[in-house]
Amino acid sequence: MPTQQQHLAQAKHNEDFVNSFDLPTTHYLDWVATGIYYAALHYVESYLALQGKHPRSDKYRDEMFQQLRDLRAIYADFRTLRDYSRAARYDIQKFSATEVESMIRNELNAVRQHITTISKSP
Repeated sequence: MPTQQQHLAQAKHNEDFVNSFDLPTTHYLDWVATGIYYAALHYVESYLALQGKHPRSDKYRDEMFQQLRDLRAIYADFRTLRDYSRAARYDIQKFSATEVESMIRNELNAVRQHITTISKSP
């Protein structure tokens, strides 16, 4: 199973992918939205690895959000990013650069900051 550090490295890798696009001009905002979600997922997975949890499905991960009080604060942000990613992949939803920038600024930053904070708590 991946370690906390491996998940953090993957989250950063996914953020680097997201940041490699010029959002106002790219034709791949659907993939950027998906990359944002997977960055958030690996931040969450990094915390779960610290807890000895390694979910293999969205259902089990959702259960972890309910069971672990520390994760509840970011469930809405995480769920929003997952929903956007699914909409891009399966419903062929199009996003504007402004919408994608908002995903990064709001939900992804909230997930990253919260996970960083609770991972340092005793």
